[in-house]
Amino acid sequence: MISSKPTILFVPGAWHLPEVFDEARASLTARGFPSAAVALPSIGAEPPTQGLADDTIAVHNEAERLCDEGKEVVVVAHSYGGLVGAGAVKGLSYAERQNAGKSGGVIMLVYIAAFVAKSGTSLLDMLGGNWLPWMKVDGDYCHAEDAADVCYNDLSVDDQKKWGSKITHTSRFVFEDPVAHEPWHDLPCMYLFCEEDQALPLAIQESMATLLGDYSEYRCPSSHSPFLSMPDKVAEASELAAKIGHEKSRQRI
Repeated sequence: MISSKPTILFVPGAWHLPEVFDEARASLTARGFPSAAVALPSIGAEPPTQGLADDTIAVHNEAERLCDEGKEVVVVAHSYGGLVGAGAVKGLSYAERQNAGKSGGVIMLVYIAAFVAKSGTSLLDMLGGNWLPWMKVDGDYCHAEDAADVCYNDLSVDDQKKWGSKITHTSRFVFEDPVAHEPWHDLPCMYLFCEEDQALPLAIQESMATLLGDYSEYRCPSSHSPFLSMPDKVAEASELAAKIGHEKSRQRI
């Protein structure tokens, strides 16, 4: 049994603000889990000069703060946020911190329909070096067009309009900056597969997840944004990740 429940730390994907996780966080609160969500500096930045490293530092700092308070942390990252979370947990795994005489630590990294990449690879590399048809690049700005169809295909028309109106630009640099860390060597990982995803098809999710090695999984019959259409499922997956991570992270000490 976990005496004090881990904190669930959410990391958004490109174009999205932390409020997309509000309903999933409310569901976690009802389950007794504390949570937080990080705003990525590259999202909506003016001028759009922030990159993957800036986003990584922001998440790392918040995760480290929670760890220093003695908390176990589950980092839950969506889409592009998978690359951010990968770098952010460097040096923060529960095993590493315990072996260094520190309290707390990250016990699990959860990928929600998120990118998994080897060190030295950029998001644009993973897209074959080409911007997707619904990505509009204007100088250093990158906008998402037709987000309702791509990201929210299982929401009502009204909710598609609501959330589509809230997305903002992302710096193009987040797509070009290389990944610098492979977290699956240091801590347990889970992949939440979104089976009706039209932004990142299931077959691609499953292919990327093989990089994680001995990973846990959770499947959701959702679009690219299950935290909006099925927030209770995301909370359930996070709770499962906390349980598995609590057990597996101790096996690495």
